[in-house]
Amino acid sequence: MRRLDRYLLRLLLVPFVLGVLVFLAVLLGEEARKLGATITGLRVPLSLIVSYLLHATPNALVWSLPVGILLGVCMTATACARSGEATAIRVGGASFPRLCAAYLMAGVLASLLAFGLEEVVVPRTSRAQREVFAQMSQTQAVVREAYDQFFRDEQGRIFYVQHMDADNNALEGLQIWTLGPEGGVKEIHAARRAVLRDRLWTLEDGATTYLDEQGAPVRTERFTNKPVTLSRALQDYYVEQRQPLEMSAAELVELASTLERTGQDSRRLRVHLAFKYSLPLACLVLAMIAAPLADSLAPWGSFGGLVVAICLLFLYNGVRSWGLALGLAGLMPPWLAGWAQNVIFGGLGLYLLARRR
Repeated sequence: MRRLDRYLLRLLLVPFVLGVLVFLAVLLGEEARKLGATITGLRVPLSLIVSYLLHATPNALVWSLPVGILLGVCMTATACARSGEATAIRVGGASFPRLCAAYLMAGVLASLLAFGLEEVVVPRTSRAQREVFAQMSQTQAVVREAYDQFFRDEQGRIFYVQHMDADNNALEGLQIWTLGPEGGVKEIHAARRAVLRDRLWTLEDGATTYLDEQGAPVRTERFTNKPVTLSRALQDYYVEQRQPLEMSAAELVELASTLERTGQDSRRLRVHLAFKYSLPLACLVLAMIAAPLADSLAPWGSFGGLVVAICLLFLYNGVRSWGLALGLAGLMPPWLAGWAQNVIFGGLGLYLLARRR
């Protein structure tokens, strides 16, 4: 690493850390607000709340790293341009893309850190977060209003609920897939309704279909009432719904494949799988486009970098949100929905870097 790169990285460090900490505080504050709405009326020990937020920090950090890189690159590039340092460096023989090498290096390092957190740390802390949430929510109602929900329990069973009826604490249009040792579906339980009586869930007006090793139906048995263990699965489901991207890539692929083998729609899972890796790469993509924009708009004033950072953040998040919405609605292929924002902003960044010499 040359002296130029070390110098620019030192300048970038302070606004990067500031951006990460500020956005991290915002995300954890939002997490605390959601938690407060969930545990309203309970006397929850402060230690449990602190533990819950600490376990939520790694996932929030994955989202904060791109913001830190964006703010750091924009502020550093603007400061260098306004002070004349960027001009002096370029007069000395370094091209603008060479000047941006330090910014891109910071983006790569931040992306690698985000990838590592996403795959290694976040799955572990999310499990610990689930355990803490379980302790806080033992006296809460187990059903909240929702439609078309998928989840699974510790036994590997997959659940689909058409409607979660919060008013009556019941589940409507419930299906349960039980997997065999080889991963294939061996039983499918379908019920019109499931109700909670004395802490035991009971399926009403349904049928159980048994399948052979090839997945073909063998026999079907109808039932009027059938007890089922469901409380732990629902408890885990609510924690998972708070952070849907916390499942590992292998878990998402396995669940999507299982749904596809049973003829179910796995589009939503495929969309989340695509987004799992596109977010960490945002660090590099935003650094790539922020540097030339901040440098060219530096004459606007000292706060030009901050304005560029805010505008890029809103635009990037807007494209990401539209991609997510269109992908979940089936109007865009999952891979395109997850990577559209990186392709658009990354392509524009490469174009601006190539033009600015």
